[in-house]
Amino acid sequence: MKGRRWMRAGLTLLLVMIAWATLCGVGAAQEKPQLAWYGYVKLDASWDEGLINAGNYARWVVSEDVVGKHSHFNMTARQTRLGFTVATKSGNAAVTARWESDFYGGAGAASENRNALQVRHAHVDVVWPSGWSILAGQASDVVSPLAPATLNYIVAWWGGNTGYRRPQLRVTRRIKMGEGKEFRVEGAATRTIGDEFVAADPGDTGADSGHPSFQGLMGVTAPVSGRSMGLGVYGHAGEEDLNRELGGDPVKLSSSSLGMYLTLPMGAKATLNGEAWAGTNMDDYLGGIAQGIRVSGTSADQVAARGGWAELALRSASGTQVNFGYSVDDPDDDDLAKGARALNRALWANVTRDAGGGLRYGVELSNWETRYVEMASGKSWRVQTSVQYSF
Repeated sequence: MKGRRWMRAGLTLLLVMIAWATLCGVGAAQEKPQLAWYGYVKLDASWDEGLINAGNYARWVVSEDVVGKHSHFNMTARQTRLGFTVATKSGNAAVTARWESDFYGGAGAASENRNALQVRHAHVDVVWPSGWSILAGQASDVVSPLAPATLNYIVAWWGGNTGYRRPQLRVTRRIKMGEGKEFRVEGAATRTIGDEFVAADPGDTGADSGHPSFQGLMGVTAPVSGRSMGLGVYGHAGEEDLNRELGGDPVKLSSSSLGMYLTLPMGAKATLNGEAWAGTNMDDYLGGIAQGIRVSGTSADQVAARGGWAELALRSASGTQVNFGYSVDDPDDDDLAKGARALNRALWANVTRDAGGGLRYGVELSNWETRYVEMASGKSWRVQTSVQYSF
């Protein structure tokens, strides 16, 4: 009930913010739209000591009770990315549309040399000089605004980092508080993406809830050592509805989280980044090691989890970047069945170098451990290399 009240209050606040922002007005277009393409071509190659799910990228290590330890090698160009922006003016507002994709839309070994397109971003953003802005379309979540700089495609998702991309209507208010200082408030009504328990059901458990989820964030930026420090809190509230999919009465399950983030400059060339969070039913936000709901017969319950990540980033004037990071995702064991993933943690170090002309290459070494309920853990070292040309 508390989650529902929080969600209703958040949606009401979002509607008020939208109404206030639109008072700024959007007039007729005054400039010819400007089209700009961007993207990169990227090849990744990786070697794993043990069986890593899902191969091309690391989510977790399979239990050695399921598959004995043996090495794997993968190579892919799926992360190759293509996008464009279209920018114009409408009245006194700056209007920008963005579309972006990569090639992780297909799955399985049969797709490795004929990759499927995946839409990452597809949204329009209207920004007024007053500090108000409205975004409509598919974009990154408001929650968990940071991400570690890993060569691994999934940036510690399912291993301590949360947040993904989904359709949303977002309102942002930025308030300047002096030179380099800003207070930011964001709220979004988002598509509730749940699970499909019955193939014949036309909707998933998120659509069956009958309403969107709400995401919110409050943060500040301020100058530190001549650079920008960021600190804030975020959270979300939603609901999934299992409408007799399990053969019993309808089951309503909440999904919620609270978290905080920090970007802290440490001198001219080093930055400490990190996030910490706790929540329930977090699988659709890539938390709980992809475990959000525990089904038992005709009933179900939420899985609680907590986690976070921290990374020290070092930059040099020559274009070399070095990152050291750690992440952990820890579901509540009391909410898990035998064989479920009980903890997932990763430790990594990587170095990338700018070779000039848009060419960049790098190598990453990471150590993974995934623990299971009443099963042997999975452990693995992973070595990944990449070559990337950006345009």
